[in-house]
Amino acid sequence: MGRLGADFWRLWSAAVVSRLGGGVASAGLPLLAASLTRDPRQVALVSVFAGLPWLLLALHTGALADRWDRRRTMWLCDLASALVMAGLALGVLVGAASLWVLCAAAFAAASISTLFDSAGQAALPSLVARDQLPAANSRLYTGTVLAGLFVGPPVGSWLFVAHPAVPFAVDAVSFVGSAALVFAIRSRFRAPESSGTGLTREIGDGVRWLWRHRRLRSLVVLLTVWNLTETAVLGVLVLYALERLQVPPSAYGLLLTGVAVGGVLGAAAAPRAERWMGTGPLIVVTVALTVLADVGLALTRSAVVAGLLLGVVGVAAFAFNVVSSSYRQSVVPDLLQGRVSSAYRFATWGIAPVGAALGGVVAAGAGLPAVFWGAAAVLAVAGLATARELLPARLAVDTPS
Repeated sequence: MGRLGADFWRLWSAAVVSRLGGGVASAGLPLLAASLTRDPRQVALVSVFAGLPWLLLALHTGALADRWDRRRTMWLCDLASALVMAGLALGVLVGAASLWVLCAAAFAAASISTLFDSAGQAALPSLVARDQLPAANSRLYTGTVLAGLFVGPPVGSWLFVAHPAVPFAVDAVSFVGSAALVFAIRSRFRAPESSGTGLTREIGDGVRWLWRHRRLRSLVVLLTVWNLTETAVLGVLVLYALERLQVPPSAYGLLLTGVAVGGVLGAAAAPRAERWMGTGPLIVVTVALTVLADVGLALTRSAVVAGLLLGVVGVAAFAFNVVSSSYRQSVVPDLLQGRVSSAYRFATWGIAPVGAALGGVVAAGAGLPAVFWGAAAVLAVAGLATARELLPARLAVDTPS
């Protein structure tokens, strides 16, 4: 396996800069929502709007990513995201940031992200060799976790206390930096020529290819349920921290560093762990760890214990992300990379608004711990249902069947 090229490291730097700003804003957004209302259903509404674009737009933006120059698409998306975050910062500064403004900003930012992420996922296999994908994804996830979850949220919490507009201004600046770095990439990532059959037909080609691939189909089912439970938890996590754990707002981001530390460890260790135990068994282990962590979060009232358990969640989630993304990128033809990736994310991320809404409803009706108990139970069932299909021998088969 050779060295990763300069263009990969430009892409890596862009992702890290962008995720640093996103991590700062990720702490500011729920804190701003919680400052407007303590109703868990309304707080979770911001997460609902952030998830809707993956349900409404992901299939179309994935097809566009297979039509357009992926490099140009990414830096234009970065500039558009910078405008959205700058607008939100201005709204907070002048006192016009209502809950619905937050929802609109979350929807707009996520809509742009559906196109950026599809283009970025499709571009990576053009930058590195197939056998380098696990290492490349490991470095990408490690860098973005450090920036977006370890550094960003604590800084974002502190900046929010200093002034609520600052986290969003910082995010806007980070998008400009990311755009400059993507623009500097020499490769153009121009997608193969379109078949000319129309956008709807091209979307259908990607969806059908994904559905016929049994291993990827099983991963879609598992990750869809996983994200359903995760977004249910994330939708009320700020209230869980403030009310059940009694964490002050300035320390909310610090609590999230547990996810960051675990995420770095999981992403860094994933390639070696995959070689040691195989892709399928590693996926099963990540699911089991997440179920156990959710049970622990339901039981504890200690911020320290919760931080450690969130670390376990981070280990599992990012180890899974590295191995599953590498597997998907290695088996999908370049012509279909954007469409298959978007179809995959349409299901797995499109479920996010449902999960966020469920989390708010369950927390309002049965209390915050019930969200974690429900997440553990549902994910355990999904893990058992898909475990047989995700055996190493089955994952080694890389053509639709």
